[in-house]
Amino acid sequence: MAIIVLVIVGVVALCFIEFGVKAKIRHRQQQYATAQLNPQTNDFKNIVKFKSPYMGNNSNDENLNANLPFANVPHTFLIHPTAHELDIRYTESVQDLGMAMSQFQASLVYDATANLALIDNLNAITFTFSGASYHTTRARVESWYGVTAGKLTNASTWQQDVQSKLSDLKYATNAFQTFFGQTN
Repeated sequence: MAIIVLVIVGVVALCFIEFGVKAKIRHRQQQYATAQLNPQTNDFKNIVKFKSPYMGNNSNDENLNANLPFANVPHTFLIHPTAHELDIRYTESVQDLGMAMSQFQASLVYDATANLALIDNLNAITFTFSGASYHTTRARVESWYGVTAGKLTNASTWQQDVQSKLSDLKYATNAFQTFFGQTN
């Protein structure tokens, strides 16, 4: 009788852990991963660890961009080491992403800022989607923020000067136009 009671208690405990505790953990992890795809909720602490003095460290570049808003879009990298430029080539078109243009623009501004702020010798970055290409330089980004990109890597500065402002549609559109010279 005691063995049967212990088996029942064990099964109940196993079900509680599997379907209660672990399900909540998986749900929180999924919410966190989804939040990383939004520039307003992206976790800066999760990307600042990829700060590097040099571009061309493929694993670092990949890990940085795997934690930014376009991480869920399949892509490849093309590195131009003599010019210190990075070209991220996405396999989808902007329309295929299924996001509002304002969200796309804010995400592109965020990703460009993160790459240029966290990779010290990166001079320019190009985001290439099927049918569209967006190129910006360190000079444009620094002109927009009024400081060197490296000064944005403090968590409170990042939150105040980069992240929080991207929720303002006009701000995001103006930053996009400044960075990429385009209005679409």
